[in-house]
Amino acid sequence: MRTLCKFAGAALALLLAGGAAADPVNIRPFDAGSMSAIRAQYAGKPFVLAFWSTTCEPCRKEMTLWRGLKLRYPQMPIVLVSADGPADQAAVTAFLMRYNPGPVQHWMFADEFSERVRYSVDKSWRGEMPRTYFFDAAHDAAAHSGLLDRRMVEQWFRNNTGRH
Repeated sequence: MRTLCKFAGAALALLLAGGAAADPVNIRPFDAGSMSAIRAQYAGKPFVLAFWSTTCEPCRKEMTLWRGLKLRYPQMPIVLVSADGPADQAAVTAFLMRYNPGPVQHWMFADEFSERVRYSVDKSWRGEMPRTYFFDAAHDAAAHSGLLDRRMVEQWFRNNTGRH
């Protein structure tokens, strides 16, 4: 109960402080053009792009996975995108503070019309969460829907960082 009260207090403090102005997590707006910007940022390099939501139970479990992987493979870019809409900024920030995925890049849907944003990433993605894309150095992507298997992800990280 004490943890719940602390979480609620932190969320309330964020709301009262204006949300984004008090945002200790740098969250960028993700729109239909963001995917090409991320690809350009990591041109010639592998990276992971994972979509999650505050209402997704498996997404909570994956936050620990991302933190551990980022600590073990600090050179591998991990980009986390909240599929929650702009009105949920305070909830997204509170979620990230609570589940702490570590030093990864954070984005959040900038458009309430999520279908448009999802379509810009993957025309076949229907919105299931979590949704993860593993981009190799040539930016060929392997997509995965649902909770990730830690061993499979570890193997991908080893293969794409040259660290065995």
